[in-house]
Amino acid sequence: MHDRTLITTGAIGAVVAAICCMTPLLVVVFGAVGLTAWLANADYVLIPALILCLAPIAFGLLPQALAPRMTNNALKSTMILESVITCPHCATAKSEIMPTDACQFFYTCTGCGATLRPKPGDCCVFCSYGSVPCPSIQAERAGETGAASCCSG
Repeated sequence: MHDRTLITTGAIGAVVAAICCMTPLLVVVFGAVGLTAWLANADYVLIPALILCLAPIAFGLLPQALAPRMTNNALKSTMILESVITCPHCATAKSEIMPTDACQFFYTCTGCGATLRPKPGDCCVFCSYGSVPCPSIQAERAGETGAASCCSG
């Protein structure tokens, strides 16, 4: 069942059970009709019915309450910290672990010894020559608040 269906079904059932839990009112009404014998054990049925009808409401609302937490954790767990830097001079490619607390402005190629600097408009060598942008840009694109500000002007 969908969350909305669970909430609606539970709410309707809870309202019906709550109305039925008004046993004193039912005694008067059923007494007027001559059916008071039916109410002898009504509370043994109606209160568990009320509880059972509140359960679908809880199951329908629980995923919505947990959704923001799950989303934030999912964003943090998708952070990629390994990038392959490819030298534009000699095409040497090397896997490097990116720092999470700062942008790396210089990188010395292990193939030709050239010192790589970020291209204009990029914040670091990983954004310019890496296979994956730096963690600061990844966090910014994921919409995380409080991301490192070394990449923002």
